[in-house]
Amino acid sequence: MRQWVLDAENILDGSWAEVPEQNEANAQNAEEKRVTNREVGIRFDAFIQEWSQKLVEGVMSQTERECLEQFLQVLNNLRSHLIQCYDVEGFPRTNNEMEGAIRKIKTSYRRISGRKNWNIYLLRHGRNVAFYEWWDANPERWNKFERLAKNVDREYWKQMKKETISAQSEQLKRFRFRHKREVFLATLEKRWAAASETVILH
Repeated sequence: MRQWVLDAENILDGSWAEVPEQNEANAQNAEEKRVTNREVGIRFDAFIQEWSQKLVEGVMSQTERECLEQFLQVLNNLRSHLIQCYDVEGFPRTNNEMEGAIRKIKTSYRRISGRKNWNIYLLRHGRNVAFYEWWDANPERWNKFERLAKNVDREYWKQMKKETISAQSEQLKRFRFRHKREVFLATLEKRWAAASETVILH
């Protein structure tokens, strides 16, 4: 069963596409053989199909069947999220790479602000933090972003802004509830009392 996880990892890490760099020609082939979402998706789907077929054949023990069912369910649920990063050069592919990227963003913010805690920064900018950092990491990439931004549909931009503000509001409520609970609850009670008075007056 451990091998199932290792096989899935092997597909997702893209190591199957690597070419040994023995000479200049092989190095050029390795550069051209950059893994794509489509290639990984084909291998990943074939892997799931193969193990789904073995599940149907019923040659496993009850414990193996239960574990495989759970494993395949998780892979199917996460499939769309797992296979997104390959077409974007430099995008983190693993949890370790993602944590390293987040650590770099934290370090950058701490240098700019002089603060150790970056919760306020996250609450203000939310999921856009990593977005800004990725585009800003490379001048050519930022120029490309500016060209793309000029062609964004105004209505779509308004919709995305509304969704971002809503997400930030939820994050802010959670933060206040966890770290300033008494003040947060007192504020809610005041708002509830004001709303009740308004209803009574009408």
